[in-house]
Amino acid sequence: MSRPSRPLALLLPLLTTLLLPSILQAQRGVVHGTVTDTSGAPVSGVSIVLEGTGLATTTQVAGTYEFRNVADGIYTLRTRRVGYNPMSARVTVSGGATVERNFQVTPRPIQLAPIDVVVGSRAQHTAAEELAVPVDVYTAEVIARQGTTETSQILQALSPSVNFPRQTVTDATDIVRPFTLRGLSPDHSLVLVNGWRRHQTALVNTYAYGMAAGSSGVDLNALPASAIDRIEVLRDGASAQYGSDAIAGVINVVTKEGQFAPFVNADFGRFTTNDYPDDGSAVNLNGGLGLGLGRGSLGLFAEFRHRDPTNRAWPDPSDQIVSGDGDLVDGEGNVIQKNNPVDQPNYHWGDGLAKDIMTFANFRMPLNDAGTFEVYSFGGYSFREGTGNGYRRLGNDSRNWPEIYPLGFLPTFDPDVVDYSAAAGFRGLAGAWAYDFGLEFGHNDFEYNLTNTLNVSLGPCLGTPCAPGLDGILGNSDDPGIPNQTSFFAGQLDREELVTGVNFSRPMNVGLAGPLNLALGATFRRERYEITAGEPASYIQGYHLDRNGDIAPAGSQVFAGFQPAAATDDSRTNFGVYADAEANLSTKLLANVAGRFETYSDFGERVTGKLALRYQVSPRFTLRGAASTGFRAPGLSQTHYTSIATNFIFDPGTGQPEPVDFGVFPADHPAAIALGAKPLEEETSVNFSAGFAVSPANNVTLTADYFHIDIDNRIILSGFLGTDSVIAILDNAGLNIDGAQYFTNGINSRTQGVDVTGNFQWPAWGSGVFGLTLGVNYTQNKILEEAPLPPELDGTGVETLLDVVTRVAIEKERPEWRGTVAGNYTNGRLHSLARVSYFGGFSSAQPGYCDTCEESYGGKTLVDAEVGYQFNQVNLSFGVRNLFDVYPDQAGVNNNNGGTFPWAAASPFGYNGRYLYTRAEMVLGL
Repeated sequence: MSRPSRPLALLLPLLTTLLLPSILQAQRGVVHGTVTDTSGAPVSGVSIVLEGTGLATTTQVAGTYEFRNVADGIYTLRTRRVGYNPMSARVTVSGGATVERNFQVTPRPIQLAPIDVVVGSRAQHTAAEELAVPVDVYTAEVIARQGTTETSQILQALSPSVNFPRQTVTDATDIVRPFTLRGLSPDHSLVLVNGWRRHQTALVNTYAYGMAAGSSGVDLNALPASAIDRIEVLRDGASAQYGSDAIAGVINVVTKEGQFAPFVNADFGRFTTNDYPDDGSAVNLNGGLGLGLGRGSLGLFAEFRHRDPTNRAWPDPSDQIVSGDGDLVDGEGNVIQKNNPVDQPNYHWGDGLAKDIMTFANFRMPLNDAGTFEVYSFGGYSFREGTGNGYRRLGNDSRNWPEIYPLGFLPTFDPDVVDYSAAAGFRGLAGAWAYDFGLEFGHNDFEYNLTNTLNVSLGPCLGTPCAPGLDGILGNSDDPGIPNQTSFFAGQLDREELVTGVNFSRPMNVGLAGPLNLALGATFRRERYEITAGEPASYIQGYHLDRNGDIAPAGSQVFAGFQPAAATDDSRTNFGVYADAEANLSTKLLANVAGRFETYSDFGERVTGKLALRYQVSPRFTLRGAASTGFRAPGLSQTHYTSIATNFIFDPGTGQPEPVDFGVFPADHPAAIALGAKPLEEETSVNFSAGFAVSPANNVTLTADYFHIDIDNRIILSGFLGTDSVIAILDNAGLNIDGAQYFTNGINSRTQGVDVTGNFQWPAWGSGVFGLTLGVNYTQNKILEEAPLPPELDGTGVETLLDVVTRVAIEKERPEWRGTVAGNYTNGRLHSLARVSYFGGFSSAQPGYCDTCEESYGGKTLVDAEVGYQFNQVNLSFGVRNLFDVYPDQAGVNNNNGGTFPWAAASPFGYNGRYLYTRAEMVLGL
């Protein structure tokens, strides 16, 4: 495909920031100094943050650092450097004076993350190397250098254990895209915000790439990036410590707090590729302000994100207005003879339009001078408008009325997504006990708005009802009398979680090598899930024959609205108590043991436990390991979600995808029971991990960890059940559909692999500092055992509850190998980044009536780069993701929708090509 000329003004929107005046240039001061070690030698590569300003820098070869244009105020300086203890100091800037503050840092071997770590242990730790389990800590400075503002995509770039496949033509999942950890389902990862459980989305991923269908995750992209101080990733099972769902691990998002100067960040970028028109322009504006309120502070954050759609579809030679008038298309996606007026490409294969508004606030107020008692609160609100597309209905398709769409139509999901949360509590000291009591409420709703579609069964008439068409044929005399529409409200999903908890901890001297840290706590959680029916026109059977004289399918095309029978409003409660003890049994051996009891109002009780050990072989070599049990109760969405939608199934006989209407049912639905469904049980897991951390020199750190996760009774959606005998069973259940899937404890699975991380820093190229980080992940997912075929399906032609799509999604749709190597160089005000990411081979399969629909795709390597310069108050950066415009392997005949979807659907890095961007970070004066 030929490519138009590239816009010359791609980067102009942010270059204008250089023309801004020096904002509020009152008297401004300078903070500078030198960092040395205990021998007096300068230490380069020390990260220094001037808290409350948003300013950060790195010491040069001579150990020097400097901050200019600092507004008057009292600030905290913090140092971080691999191999050294972190330090902090208070500085006061007044009247534009120059303030000198020097540091003398002391060595500390195997320093992995010099920052207070929340997850992984309930004892107080200041660095990840003190833990017996692997924890990665990604600070705001690192997050800002990733060239994207989507938190899930940032995590994928930083952590090879995280996958975030780009979703397209996956219905509502195009708009709320889930992430996965260690190749498991999104609901196998527990997400915390400031240590409190984050609510899941209302959306059920019934059809998504890179994961088993039937899960609900957490929408990390609903959090404004400007509010994030750091992200902690615990790569180990932690149900006994933090509660159910923490089977794959825990992600904790810690937000900024305290008093700090206002800041504004602006990003602009777009995809600029070799073979497609430039598209996908993205604009992001975010900022924050930290207000002092007496002893306390209030942080306010906001973000606006606009992302235009991308399209990598190829022209469709099968699109016809009348038989035989399709365009002539060559094998490289070029129209060589235009035969009808349909615009090409007629499909959408890429990102949809997305508009996000996000806010967040973080409040702290100490109530005494000693700071031993304080109240806190945090929360936020986000709103998203998104679009996603389904499969096209051709002009001569029986699912189209040419009176409404003469050229056919591409149905569109156009939902509104609302997400908000609020937490509040108090914490302090009572004698030797530290306590924390709080409450958190979270809400997410997804409104199914459909546009550019119709209900075939309502006939070709807009504005007035069509004459009855099937009275007497179906034995129906009650024509609904509803005119057709091109847009529908198809219903709404709501999910709410209320969590309250209390935690106590204290150190105790019991005669061991160090204090015993004892933690106790209890939590109560109430979950609610609601399905609201769509408007009648979105689900009704209008009793009109289609244009070919056959019975027309009911409901709005692409997604039939939720029927009143599917509407539900259900809730349940959970209560849990835990105990956690950690101590150094000797000068070299640390032990942590935890136990938790939880009871659900609908699924009974479960006890889980964990044992973790860390052995300090030498000051530079540490061994660590853990064993734990975990569980996850079926989600409310998995026990109550019901829908009927249109899917396209590849038919090897015709070589084309064919539309089918299929239902997704909970296990207690009459249709599911008729197909052999049994009540859902909770998932149970056993986790093992073992590894080491070694620091052969103060500027070099390496870790390696093996992990092994067995999950029994894993909840999935069955494969597509759609043989003639199954359709007959569904007809007897009163459902006029072509197939069904239902939630089931379908498999026992095993996940195992290895994580390797590395961190290196040394002086380089004059007075600069070069840092290198690497991460390698190998993860293998295997189905160990499948649930037996229910006797109700004997003789129906169904051989197993799992089809090829389900097996591939669980075992092969994520790369087993992931690797990232990132180098960063700083020299004075100049900073730069280069990153090489490897995504191993994977397989994918579109739904189809064949066991050979699976296709395999090779591994790919992507290169990203960024360079920036600090201009007083403006830090301007330019960068590129996917520098060499790499795409996945092309999809084969079984997965390319007749040649219109050229790229592998489950590509872990997408199929958009090269992305250029520029970013400006500005700190404003108070």
